[in-house]
Amino acid sequence: MKQSRPIREGLFVEGPPPRLLGSRCSETGEVFYPAQLMNPTTIRAGTMEPVELPGRGTLLNYSVVSRAAPGFESPYAMGIIRLHAGPTLTTQLADWQGAALRTGVEVELVIAPIRHDPDGVAVMGPKFRPVERKNS
Repeated sequence: MKQSRPIREGLFVEGPPPRLLGSRCSETGEVFYPAQLMNPTTIRAGTMEPVELPGRGTLLNYSVVSRAAPGFESPYAMGIIRLHAGPTLTTQLADWQGAALRTGVEVELVIAPIRHDPDGVAVMGPKFRPVERKNS
């Protein structure tokens, strides 16, 4: 029996290092995540190219969810992340408990369980964790 599955095909590459699968418009240079078939800004088809996005970004905001729906562990934290490559996404945070979460914290991509199906299969997806800064 399969122990894990991606939340959706075509969202990420596990790595190492893990990367998000997005798209870039050949006309405007805009980067999108998840990948788009048509540029949603210019509404022009045929301009999008697949691109692997590095998994670094900045935490813009977050919220802690105390009570989760079935299949989700609780508590968990959701964050709004602006990728250094440009796009913004909302995703679960990993390794957030005990971290100093605040606006502006640098985060990095990890692929980890988002939830578990009723049969116990882990549904894997992108999460971001705070980057520990080393004292120099």
